[in-house]
Amino acid sequence: DIDGSGFERVTLTQKANDRLAILTEAVAEQGGQLVVPYSAVLYGTNGETWVYTNPESLTYVRAPITVDVIEGDLAMLTDGPAAGTEVVSVGAQMLLGTGTGVGK
Repeated sequence: DIDGSGFERVTLTQKANDRLAILTEAVAEQGGQLVVPYSAVLYGTNGETWVYTNPESLTYVRAPITVDVIEGDLAMLTDGPAAGTEVVSVGAQMLLGTGTGVGK
């Protein structure tokens, strides 16, 4: 669950998705390492890191990651979703707030 909230999956209406301006990007692989946009990386209060994957339309699921190094606007991972998996690259912070009830 997200910070003890019980939320692992967030499903939005099309209107909410458009309002949050959610964009996704596929996890890449470079030199045997998984790579995601740094904007996709979310940090928990205890230092944990994760991204939101987009397994189906309007549905976002938190996935744990292990960041090896940040290089500019990319995060190089030692563990995370498989290459090709869509992750939220724009709007992840807003999605987190929606999923946890922040700002409601």
